[in-house]
Order: sequence, then C-alpha cells, then structure tokens
Amino acid sequence: MDSTVGIAATKMLDTFKSIPTWLFFGLSISLLVSWLWPQFLTALPESLRSNIPVALLFVTTLTICKLFSLLLANVADRRQRSRALDLERLIYLYRPLNALFLTRHITVYTGEASPYLRQRLENAWDELGSHGRRSRRLKRAWHALFDKQRSLSFEVEYGGGFPLAKIIDLVRTDVRYAGPELQGLINRADRSQYEEYDRALMTNAEYALFEHIDREHRRLSARVG
Repeated sequence: MDSTVGIAATKMLDTFKSIPTWLFFGLSISLLVSWLWPQFLTALPESLRSNIPVALLFVTTLTICKLFSLLLANVADRRQRSRALDLERLIYLYRPLNALFLTRHITVYTGEASPYLRQRLENAWDELGSHGRRSRRLKRAWHALFDKQRSLSFEVEYGGGFPLAKIIDLVRTDVRYAGPELQGLINRADRSQYEEYDRALMTNAEYALFEHIDREHRRLSARVG
C-alpha cells in the first residue's frame, strides 16, 4: 500500500513538473477574471460558481510553487556552473601558479624607523616647524606622534628568484581563467621590475602578486574540496 501511494505521488510530482509555467499563469488569470467579473460569474452554473475561489487558491498556490521550484533550479544550476568554473581555474591556473612557490621561500621583514617615543616627539616637533598652515602642521604633528614609520620588505630567501616569467607563461597559456585582478597584479609586478631594477629584495608589487596567488589557491581549494 505504501509503495502504491509513493508511486502515485511520484507520478503526480512528475506531472506537476512537466506542466509549463505559462499554463499555470493562464489558469490563474482565467480564474481570477471569472471571480472578479460579475457578468462572467453569473453565466456559470451554480456548482462551478461556488468552487471558483477554491480552484483559484489551488491553482495560484501551484503557480507560486512552480515559480519557486524554477528559482531554486536556476540558483542550483548557477552554483554548479560556478563551482565547475572554479575547479577549472584551480586545476589549470592557480594550482600550477602556487606550485612555483613550493621550493621558493619568501621572508617578510618588518622595520620601524621611529620605534621610540622620543623619536616620534622629534618628528612631531619637525612637523610643527615646517611650512604650511597651522592647522595642517598640527594635523601632521599629531599623526607623527603616533607614527612608528613601519615598513615591510620581502625577499625570496632561497630557492631561486621571483618566478614572474613563469607566472606570465602560465597565465598566457590559460588566460581565459585569469581575471582582471590577476592580470593587473602581473602588469604592476612586471613594471616594478623595470622601475626598481637595482633592488635586491622583492618589490611590493611582486609580493602583492604572490599574496593573491596564495589567497586564491586556498579559497578555490576550500570551495571545490
């Protein structure tokens, strides 16, 4: 008995799914017009006339359920396509990019030009004695009083230099997976090598590119499992 009921419910559900949405809309509008238009309502038999509100409620509920199911199916399809694209981006682009740093070890150095209060007081005093409006001098002095002048520097400590040429080759091979952010970071890193050609350490643009690759690799790996 239970299996018969289950089969019947499955058939009803399949029938419901196969009915086009426009037919639900048409039935709902027809029943609504029949209920609100007195001339049409009086022309119907009494047995049908009393059942129109119930039929309208039933068909309207089915229409809403149909629209909701279409919405859920659309969201699920978009998520599936997005996940598939992220999987391709991980496999063909970000995993090879991240592999370039498996044997390259990047070290971050932190420095402070004014770690002590007396140094910051001297900086604030210099700002007070500088040129400009008093309000601006006071603002700069107040900022200097709390500014330890922290700076960061980055270096590929061992394992080779920064692999910008290989990164560019990988991105050119699968450029369809490279978004505007990645391309912009590569462009800035390439320009920084010309502008700071005599710099022994990594440039800020190169480190920003490395951070993006590491961050996207972790995000995509977590998303696609």
